[in-house]
Amino acid sequence: MARLLALAVLVPVFASMGAASEPNIWQIETVDPSGSGLNSTLRFDKDGDAHICYVQPGGGPLKYGYWQHSLKRWFTMVVDDNPNGCALTLDSHQHPHISYEDFGTAIGSRLRYAHWDGTTWQKQVIPISSEVLASYNSIALDKNDYPTIAVYEYRGPKGSDMRIRMRTVTWNGKYWEMRTVDGQEGSGKVNSMLADSQGNFHLAYAQVVAGEMRYAFWNGKAWSLEKIESREDAGLQYVGLACAIALDKQDNPHVTYLNEATLQVKYAYKKNGQWYREVVDQITGIPGELDRNSITLDDQGRPYLAYHDARLGLLMVAHKEGSRWVAETVDSNAAGFNSSIQIDHGVLWVSYADEGNRTLKVAHRNLESGGMNGGAKPAEVPTSSAHAAASGK
Repeated sequence: MARLLALAVLVPVFASMGAASEPNIWQIETVDPSGSGLNSTLRFDKDGDAHICYVQPGGGPLKYGYWQHSLKRWFTMVVDDNPNGCALTLDSHQHPHISYEDFGTAIGSRLRYAHWDGTTWQKQVIPISSEVLASYNSIALDKNDYPTIAVYEYRGPKGSDMRIRMRTVTWNGKYWEMRTVDGQEGSGKVNSMLADSQGNFHLAYAQVVAGEMRYAFWNGKAWSLEKIESREDAGLQYVGLACAIALDKQDNPHVTYLNEATLQVKYAYKKNGQWYREVVDQITGIPGELDRNSITLDDQGRPYLAYHDARLGLLMVAHKEGSRWVAETVDSNAAGFNSSIQIDHGVLWVSYADEGNRTLKVAHRNLESGGMNGGAKPAEVPTSSAHAAASGK
């Protein structure tokens, strides 16, 4: 990434990271003070360097941040203008690939794709017939480093009655192929996709008409669909918003999402062909459908979830200890929107928008003996956590 670092040095915004964090103490740093970084996606490469994409609100640019671990500094640069949602992944050379939509033109919104080729950003508008794409997308790469982008197609080809469905666009080495994952109206609003060790894709998404949390698996030839939690399972309540997915070492999917009716943060995982669901926490308010939880797993497969309590303005992180969940308050004052959580070299990291201070931030702490700030509770009991109870919820 030397060439990328050299270019980034030309851009003058950068926060240095402090000293190594003590166990259980969250260190909070500003990545970009020029505006709340929305839709951030955080990824670490094999060298321990961090990569992040984000969008600045109010018509701001699509930006990319790079943390060089030996310098312990963030470097940022503008990738493109007029973005509306973004997602990032890394290829086998540790180069970033970013998917994003624009705010729309006279002919409708467009899906865009940018990747770093080792020297410069290669950018293109993907030629698809969809008239309008909503600001929900995710990206993953196959074994050839070819991208597949999951998109929420709000309106299909002009003149057709096809709308609000879950679709993917794949580069096959010669041209872009578009497929329908779930054609039922309302499928795909909020989605999260990852590639497994075989280069197959796992996709979690909300079905907003049915109010369901769904999962799709691509085996290289076709998509297969499953319900993680249906409206009937949830007692006729609305589930599926703010979803995110992670994969364990056996390529089993782990998913987090929200029950909008009860404000419960949910966690589900698939084992031996069956889905298991748990209640993690109960927040006091959500900012709307554009928020996103995030999830990562440690080396033992234990889940860590980041999520936002909009009413109290808190960034929360919960992790599993045995059969119990431990919740921590990481940041406050309208912080925590659009989080992205990762683990690298025994350190837990979260990127998020701090809307109170209008900045993009990261928080990090060591994993040893986690859970300093919150109380544990049985995972199967859907009671409010300490932060919710304190609010009188």
